[in-house]
Amino acid sequence: MRRTQQLLYQKATLKLEMLHTPIRQLGLTIEGSFFEGAIPIVLGQLRRAGITELQPYFYVSTGYGCIASTAIISLGFYDFDPLLKEINYELRGWYYSAADLKMLLRHELGHAFCYTYKLYRSSEFRQLFQVQGNFFNTYPQGDTFDYNPWSKRFVNPNGDHYAQKHPDEDFAETFCVWLTPRSSWRRKYAKRSVILQKLQYTQRMAKQLGPLPPRVKSNPDWMYERVEDLHETVGEFMKATSKALAGYQALATGFVDPELNALFRPKPRLVNEQRIQAEYMPAAVFLRQQKTILISRVADWVGVDATVVHDLLKKLIQRAEVLELWSENALHEMKLVELSSCVTVLCANYKNTGKYLV
Repeated sequence: MRRTQQLLYQKATLKLEMLHTPIRQLGLTIEGSFFEGAIPIVLGQLRRAGITELQPYFYVSTGYGCIASTAIISLGFYDFDPLLKEINYELRGWYYSAADLKMLLRHELGHAFCYTYKLYRSSEFRQLFQVQGNFFNTYPQGDTFDYNPWSKRFVNPNGDHYAQKHPDEDFAETFCVWLTPRSSWRRKYAKRSVILQKLQYTQRMAKQLGPLPPRVKSNPDWMYERVEDLHETVGEFMKATSKALAGYQALATGFVDPELNALFRPKPRLVNEQRIQAEYMPAAVFLRQQKTILISRVADWVGVDATVVHDLLKKLIQRAEVLELWSENALHEMKLVELSSCVTVLCANYKNTGKYLV
């Protein structure tokens, strides 16, 4: 990789760019991610366990969960890219391993099984999992809950006592343990009668209901907080402080977002889309139009190889597209002068110091 590319695409720069990128612009999909392989594996475990008719929907969202009364399962966007996983750990202090993520999938499938077969309505379920009042409306708000660390009534596969949060989570955690291959739950919980009863109930319901269609049909249109609809940036979502952002910026050698934001503007807020298209142009399009002439002229003016200018402009175009910046047509001559000056200065920096940003 060329020195210019190393500067423009080093890890700290890419992380800082991600933090300033709207989540919807990350281009995250299940295809090509860890989940493309993990979901079929866990679904295979579900089918072999006897639950053959449950058809869950998976989508990328702000976190993990199963929409109430459905088999629609959301997945945390921060686990769809290695750099995002690192950023999440650095800013929020936790990280899911591949094994953790498969456990999460089993847990959410437990919710989906419970919801779509309406297990929570049966008297046996309510007694066994100690349901009091409305199953959904009694769910606690927030992430904190009281628990007994010495209790022998709940499975605790992750050591966080999450099963004690609510009967809904108690069943999902129990289901996760039951579905996990080689968990040896019969032997492990042989002396914990309440847990064993819950696991045996899960086994029995899977055998009885698994070959039958769910009682509730899920509509993919019920998905909410889809990644495609999230306009906030990764940094905003993760509540990155100014200090944290400054720490990334101190290490970044190719972060050109400030230059782009100074040159261009967000998409105009006009009701008439045709007017926007007539009076404005996406900044990435404007940059592409000027790319060839700028490469030759700036390289000549500054006395650098054309690749120095080419690589910089390529990065400017990429980020302008991600940031969804625009340029006003009436100001194109002025913008060309400003752009030429900006690119010239950055390339002169590279010639004199070996860095674009000084």
